Amino acid sequence: MKKVKQTINIEDQLYIIGVCLLFAAPLIIITYRYLRARLPFLAMPCLLRTFTGYYCPGCGGTRAVYALLHLQLWRSFCYHPLVPYGAAVYLWFMISHTIEKLSRHRLRIGMKWNPAWLWTALVILGLNVLIKDSALLLFHVDLLQMIL
Repeated sequence: MKKVKQTINIEDQLYIIGVCLLFAAPLIIITYRYLRARLPFLAMPCLLRTFTGYYCPGCGGTRAVYALLHLQLWRSFCYHPLVPYGAAVYLWFMISHTIEKLSRHRLRIGMKWNPAWLWTALVILGLNVLIKDSALLLFHVDLLQMIL
């Protein structure tokens, strides 16, 4: 008897990961809130920022997520533009694939995997660090401290 090898396409794999993240997010938030109050070392400052004075690619990300969860989109973008970009891509991907799955693939609107989405994220990440560190180095302006 011949075994049938079944493969799952990348969109289905990403959808499964997205659903897992959707269900894991409340648990992560509750755990973080509970443990942060009792284990202050979890809220460590950025080591690169502490030792060099310059931002790492992730600096501002936590504040951006916090602002996004409070629907402060502009503030989230200013803290770290990759966070609202990632949230927008995630939302559109999940909504479009959910609609496609609920319609039993009659509505083929599911967002297809394209490496351009990842390359765009890397460009945003690079520009974010370049702009913030350039402002700090050249003009002695700390952009993350200026955001109100």
